[in-house]
Amino acid sequence: MATSMSSKKQSRNPNSPWNPAYPVDLTPEKYEQQVVAWLRAAGGTLENFQVQHLQHLSGTGGDYEFDAVAEFTMLQGARIVVLVECKRYSQPVEREKLLSLWAKLQDVKAHKAMMFATCGFQSGALDYATAYGIATIAFVNGQFTYETKSIGPAADNPPPPWARIPEYAGIFITRADGTISCSLVDVEHVDAVTAWLLP
Repeated sequence: MATSMSSKKQSRNPNSPWNPAYPVDLTPEKYEQQVVAWLRAAGGTLENFQVQHLQHLSGTGGDYEFDAVAEFTMLQGARIVVLVECKRYSQPVEREKLLSLWAKLQDVKAHKAMMFATCGFQSGALDYATAYGIATIAFVNGQFTYETKSIGPAADNPPPPWARIPEYAGIFITRADGTISCSLVDVEHVDAVTAWLLP
C-alpha cells in the first residue's frame, strides 16, 4: 500500500510517537527564519530581547556559527545568551549532537541552548537535554498537530480551514520522571518557549 503525501505529513514515528515519521521538506533558510520568528514572538515580553540569524561566536576552541543567537537582559542588566541550532536530519537526533551543543555553550560562555530538529529526538537525547537544561523542539509540518477520530482512513483528509493549522509548527518536547510531554509552538503559541527562556 502506498503512503500518500497527506499521511506522510501527519505520520508519527512508530518507535517514538512524539516525533514525526518523516522530516518536513523546506529549505534551510526558510527553516531557520521560521525558528527566528517563533523566538521573536516568545521573547516579546522579555527585557531587551533580540535574536540574530546566522551568528558567529568565538570561544577558546575556535569560531562557531549558530543558526541563531538570542540575547536578553534580566535582573536589572544581567545579559543572557541563548544558542540555537536547527538540525535537518532524516532520523531523530542522537545524544551526541546535544553533547556537542553543550560543549559549544560552555566554550562561548553562553547561558542556554535550544535545538530544533526536523525528525525529533531519540529518548537518550531527551534525557541528556533534560539533565543539562537544553530545549528540544521538533520542527514539523503544521498538519502533524491535527488529529481526529475517524472510522475510515482519516490520514487522507486535510484539516478544515477553520482549524487554522499553521504551515509549520514546533513540538517542544520535555522529559521528566520517564514521562515525555509535548507543547505546541507556533507564532500564536510560544508560552512553552517563553517559560523555558526565563530561569
